[in-house]
Parts: sequence; structure tokens; C-alpha cells
Amino acid sequence: MRNLASLPMATTRKAREHLSNTPDVPTQRADGTFAAPLVPKLRPVLRSKVYTDIVEQILENVQAGTFPPGERLPPERLLAERLGVSRASLREAVRVLEHAGVVDVRGGSGTYVTHDSLSQATTLRTRATLRGEHSPLDLIIVRIAIEPLAAELAASSHYLKDIRSLHESLTHHRAAIDNNQDPSAADSAFHAAVAVASHNDVMLDVENYFTELMHQRTWTDLKHMSRSRHNELFLAQHTAVFNAIVARNSSAAASAMLDHLKTIQTDFISEVPQMQQTDTIDE
Repeated sequence: MRNLASLPMATTRKAREHLSNTPDVPTQRADGTFAAPLVPKLRPVLRSKVYTDIVEQILENVQAGTFPPGERLPPERLLAERLGVSRASLREAVRVLEHAGVVDVRGGSGTYVTHDSLSQATTLRTRATLRGEHSPLDLIIVRIAIEPLAAELAASSHYLKDIRSLHESLTHHRAAIDNNQDPSAADSAFHAAVAVASHNDVMLDVENYFTELMHQRTWTDLKHMSRSRHNELFLAQHTAVFNAIVARNSSAAASAMLDHLKTIQTDFISEVPQMQQTDTIDE
């Protein structure tokens, strides 16, 4: 992103005068009292997707403590002037932040920073929303609710051909690791084979939808970072699910699948700070 120094001289002067002439106002706390004026670190918006830059700047100020949890954002007019954007663009950005859980828009009162605004889940949801995607953490929560049941049903309902399919996916997973290749396809094939072995068409449709979502960039980026350290662990966890299904031990199959998905969830959360440092939002 360009800064003021990279702009033409006339544009730079105009932008600086615009920001310097914007008055500071006291910040209203949630209890109605006022704090001393804060000066947000805002700069003129230059991107083609204006709302993307607005979202990132507001998020940066939330994380820096300029807009702390529980506090109200500056009035819409003032914030739009400081950013040099239209109020319509600002509203679009606020809608993204509200969807992600960063702010709470209260009719007739203002827009307040939520107490969950600094959580890793909220940060990741914001990045995903800007790409028009679902948050990987939201997806893994739903998978945790569904896939252990798929494994449980597979343990009690599978046929011999299902066991062959599951074993084949494990073999391909092992080969990919040994050959230093990406095991994503084999990984997805295993989860799909578990759903097939459940012999529940709705379960299979749900798993297919999960697979579509797991092709989104935010998911693949995080899973790649996680897999680089846990390839062997993920394969071992798949094998534990497989062994429980073969043994027709429904509770063990569900438990093994739950352990696997919880591992992914924990690892994703730990990867969010690193993703923030290296990630970029496409124009």
C-alpha cells in the first residue's frame, strides 16, 4: 500500500491539510462518560476496493488500542473525513466488521468495538470475509459437530468396499508424505470416504460441501502452515479413526475423529498471528 510520501505533491499536500484540519473530539465510553481525545492513525484510502482499506485501518487501530473494546468509534461523518472516503464506503466497511464480530452497530447510539474484537477467531473471520470466504475456524466448529457422527455411523454401517476406500486414502497419504508431496487430496479423500461409509446421503452431501469450503484460500493457507509441522500426526490420527471403524467400535471412531479435528482447531488458532504477518488481501 502506498503512503503519503509516494503520492504526487499536490495530492499529498491536500491529504495532509485534510487530515490536519479535522478536529479531534472526545471519545464516548460505553457508560456515557467521555475520555480524552484520541488521534487514530488513519491515512487517505488509495485502493480500488475502498472498503478493504477502511476495514484494515480500523482493525489496525483496534489492535493498537486506539479504538479499544467497549468504546464507540468516532462519528461516521468524522471517520469518513479522516479517511477521505464517502460515508457509503465507510458503511460498507462497517458491515464487514460487524459480520466479523469486530464492531456492534447500535441503532441511534453508534458503532462500538466488541469485547471479542481482539480474539484470533475474530481476526481470522475478518480476513476471510474480505475475501468473500468463510472463516476456517467457523468451518472447523461445524466439522467438529458433524464428522465424529459420520465416523460413528461408519463404524456401524460400513461395507468391505468402504474399508478398501479408506485404506486406499491412507496409502496415498503415506506415499505423499514419503515423496515430499502435498497430501491434501488424500486427506480430503479420507474424510469423504468416512462419510460414504456412513451410508447416510445427507451426511455425504454435507461432507461434499465441507470439501468445497476447504478449497477456499484462507483455509488452504492455514492448513498448509499447519500441515508443514503435523503431517505425520494427521496421518496417525486418520489411522486411529480407520482402526476404530474396522473394529466396528463406534464410540472409539467418534472420539478419534473428534481428537483429530480438535488438533486442527488448536493449530489453526496458533497460526493466526503468523498469517497476519505474511498474508495480503487481494485487490
